[in-house]
Amino acid sequence: MNLSDPVMAALIGATATFVTALIQLLVNARRQAAERAAGKPASRKPGTWLAIFALMLAAAVGGYAFAQYQGYQDREDSKALRGEMQAQLRDLGNAAARLERAGLQRTELSQSDATLGLERRHGQEGVSAVVELPPCEAGGACSESAPMRAAICATVPAGVTVTEVLLFTRQEDSQQPWADAKVASGQDAGSARFIDNYFERVQADAREICQRFVHWGSQKGRSARIVVRYTP
Repeated sequence: MNLSDPVMAALIGATATFVTALIQLLVNARRQAAERAAGKPASRKPGTWLAIFALMLAAAVGGYAFAQYQGYQDREDSKALRGEMQAQLRDLGNAAARLERAGLQRTELSQSDATLGLERRHGQEGVSAVVELPPCEAGGACSESAPMRAAICATVPAGVTVTEVLLFTRQEDSQQPWADAKVASGQDAGSARFIDNYFERVQADAREICQRFVHWGSQKGRSARIVVRYTP
């Protein structure tokens, strides 16, 4: 492990001081032992106290170095802990972002499914259109060979598939339900009929499904209705 310069210097100084003090104590101890062996009183020289002071100094410096080392270790541990916490926070942020994207996608899919379901119901029910034609003028103004003409058009979305075009007609003041007034193309409905197959008119974002209708009755007007069913 790499140690900072202050810690290294303190450790080296403490080690050198400690070794020097031990050597000094050993020298003094041998000198005193030799003096005792010669029958001389042991002298107390300042070197002993200096050696003891050196040992105390070495212990202090060593304690300082250990404290510095421990602080270094704590800083390294704190740094590692901060790095780990930051990595976990990044992971949590990424997970939250993924969940948010997934939620948005599910919301978009749900909205898309709801829109598609609604469009299917509209297609099954059908889109209708109605026109009202007045009676022909008296005096031969119109006839079966020269009738009044109209194109009845219902608008559907551009991308759908038309599955059925239902045709209905009744007199203008009739209380007959539309369901009972259903006819087929070409069927005589009493001086009126639908003719030909339906045709389309393409618009920018929609389509018009149209059916031609003719009417030559001179007594009463005529209502004509189409219902276009489709699938999205």
